[in-house]
Amino acid sequence: MIGVIGGNGVAATNKLMQLVEERCTKAGAFRDAHHPEMIVWQATQVPSRSLFLEGRGESFIPGYVSIGRGLKACGCTRLCMCCNTAHYAIDDLEQQIGLPFINMLQLVAQRVASTGGTKVGIMCSDGLSRYRLYDEYIHKEVPSMEIVYPDAETQNMVTQGICNAKSKIRFDTSSDKNPQRLFDEVCRRLASEGCDVIVAGCTDIRNVFYLNTPGYVDSLSVLADAICDIFNREHDI
Repeated sequence: MIGVIGGNGVAATNKLMQLVEERCTKAGAFRDAHHPEMIVWQATQVPSRSLFLEGRGESFIPGYVSIGRGLKACGCTRLCMCCNTAHYAIDDLEQQIGLPFINMLQLVAQRVASTGGTKVGIMCSDGLSRYRLYDEYIHKEVPSMEIVYPDAETQNMVTQGICNAKSKIRFDTSSDKNPQRLFDEVCRRLASEGCDVIVAGCTDIRNVFYLNTPGYVDSLSVLADAICDIFNREHDI
């Protein structure tokens, strides 16, 4: 059984559940038993992952350790996090909780490698950008890959888009602050810099924005694929 440390954000976690259900159903599921058993913990009261990495907030790690142990006590044998930035502590969390995690950043890097691109742009939180968490994973898969994080002005648009994807602004398609418009502009700017691959490195982006193109890698979709693949392997489907 897979435990999901969610609430990071809430809508992104709900979207993950939707994506998993849709993938299973499109693959032929027609009974409840054809879907993976999962426990979702909406960890909404744990401190912000990005603010911690920015040096502006308390650590999220103790809260995630406590929740992970709770999921383990409920019978979960594997965990995942619906948050790219939280993967900063994935090794520490695995050690303290005593369960393996689905490593979303590693899987995204493998997907990036499969595109055959040479220059990747990363849309992500300020905290993830500060530590360039994707670099090690991507360069392990493609040592020659050029990695681009947005400049300060464009990163501000990403941050505003992430925040607005969590709020009612996302429903106002006429607003200049609508996150879909912001992410579309960020992608345009990254493409203008020569990026032939773009990573949506924050799961909240999937709430409002998705490009169905070979060079676009959505981290939440990659996590949903991984959950379904694990279930299929374990049930010989």
